[in-house]
Amino acid sequence: MSTSKTKNMKFSTLLLYIGLILTGSKTLAQNESQPCATEEPHFLWEEAFQKLIHERLASGEETKKISNQYVIPVVFHIVHGGQSVGTYPNLSPGQIQSQLTILNQDFSGNSYNASDYPANAFVNWAASQNIPSANLDPNGRIKIADFNIQFCPATRDTNGNPMSEPGIDRINYMAKGWPDPTQFATQTTMKTYLDNVVKPQSVWNVTKYLNIWITDKSTALSYAGVSSVPPLSGLSDIPNSATATTDGIWCFSKAIGSFALFPSGSYISQFIDGRTLTHETGHYLGLRHIWGDAACGNDFCADTPPAADQNTGTPAYPHNAGSCTSPSLNIDGEMFMNFMDYTRGPSKYMFTTDQKTRAQTAMLNSPFRNQLGTHDLCDAVTAIREVQSGENIRLFPNPAAGILRISAGTQTIRRVQILNQTGQIVAESRASEVSVDKFCTGIYLVNVQTEKGIFSLKFSKL
Repeated sequence: MSTSKTKNMKFSTLLLYIGLILTGSKTLAQNESQPCATEEPHFLWEEAFQKLIHERLASGEETKKISNQYVIPVVFHIVHGGQSVGTYPNLSPGQIQSQLTILNQDFSGNSYNASDYPANAFVNWAASQNIPSANLDPNGRIKIADFNIQFCPATRDTNGNPMSEPGIDRINYMAKGWPDPTQFATQTTMKTYLDNVVKPQSVWNVTKYLNIWITDKSTALSYAGVSSVPPLSGLSDIPNSATATTDGIWCFSKAIGSFALFPSGSYISQFIDGRTLTHETGHYLGLRHIWGDAACGNDFCADTPPAADQNTGTPAYPHNAGSCTSPSLNIDGEMFMNFMDYTRGPSKYMFTTDQKTRAQTAMLNSPFRNQLGTHDLCDAVTAIREVQSGENIRLFPNPAAGILRISAGTQTIRRVQILNQTGQIVAESRASEVSVDKFCTGIYLVNVQTEKGIFSLKFSKL
C-alpha cells in the first residue's frame, strides 16, 4: 500500500466522522476510566485543520521547520482557599517545577520511561501500512517524536511586572469572592464555573502565555483535566471554540507534578507523574484521543494504530491485537503507551511524528498559538529539588570540566539525564560517568534514576 493511500485511508473516514458528529456528540462518562473532559473538536474545525496540515506537508514546510524550537511561556494559576504555600491546594513551587520537567521531557521525546518501549513495537504494523521511513526509528518501530516544543515558567506577568515566583500566579478564591470549586459535582457545572468565573477574572494574554488553572475539585467529579483546542482563523462560530478569556488548560491539583521527582507534594497516589498535563497539553496543541473518540475511530494520524476504545490501567505489549479491522488491521495491537490514551501515567511515554505535525501546524497557524514564545517572557528552567540528606546521590567534581561522575551509594543507577536551562536533554546515559567537555559553560540539571526513584541535582560546567 502506498504512503498516499495510507494517509487517504485515515482521512477518508472524515465523512463518517462528520455523520457521527451531526447525530450527536459523544459525552465522556464520568468514571475512573475517563480522566479527561476535553470535548472532541467540531468536524468543521478538523476539516479546516486537515487542510492546513496538507498544505504544510505539500509545501515541504515540515522538513524546513523540523529544527525549529518553540519555547512556550507557562503560568500556573494556583487557586486555593487561603492556605499557606505548600499546604494543599496551594501547591509548592517544587511540585510545579517537577511538572515542568516532565512536560519538557515528554515533548522532547525523552520521557523518563521511554526505555520501556518494546524493541519490536509496531514493526509489523508499520511495514504492513507502508509508514514512511521518517516516522520510524532505526529498529523499524514507530518513532518516539521530539516535538521541538518546550515549556518554561514565565518571568513577567501579563502586565509586564517581574514575578516573585516564576510561572506561578497564586489566587485566593475566597478573597476574590468566588465559590469553592469543590461544590461543582458535574462536568457541566464545573465547566460553567471555570469559563464564567475563574478564567475571565484571572486569564493572562492567551497569545503570550499557556494558561494552566489548578484547583481542587468535588470527589464526585472523576475527570482530572480539560483543555481547549487551538482556535483557527475564520472558525470562531463553531461550538466549543476557545476565546481570549477561556483558552487554556484546567487540571486537578492532585494530578499535577511528579511523585518520583517531588515526593513531598500532594498527589492522588504515588503513580502520579505529570502525564495528565502532558495529555491535556496535547489537546492544547491540536491532538486527538488515540481511539478517535469512537469505536476504532480516527485520530487523523497515519502512524498511530487504530484502537477499539480508550485503554486504562497498565497494559502489556502487545495489547488488543486485531481489535480493529478498519481503517487498518492493528496486527501489533493498540498504542496504549501514547500520551493521548487513558492508561496510567507510568505506562505512557510517547508521541508520534504525525502527532508532532499536528502540533507544529497549530503553532504556526492558530491565532492563540503562533505568537507564543516571541515576547521574551521566559527564563531558565530551575531545578526540581536538591537531593535530601541520606539519599547518597552526589555529583563530582562539581564544577566539572571533562568527566562528570555520579555516585548513588548502594543504589543502582538505571538512567542519567542531563538537561540544559531550557529543559532540553543534552546527554543521556546508563553509566556513572558522563563526558561534559563539549557542553557550554553554565548550570545544568541532572536527573538520576535508581530503583528508589528519580533524583534531581545541579552541576556547573566550567
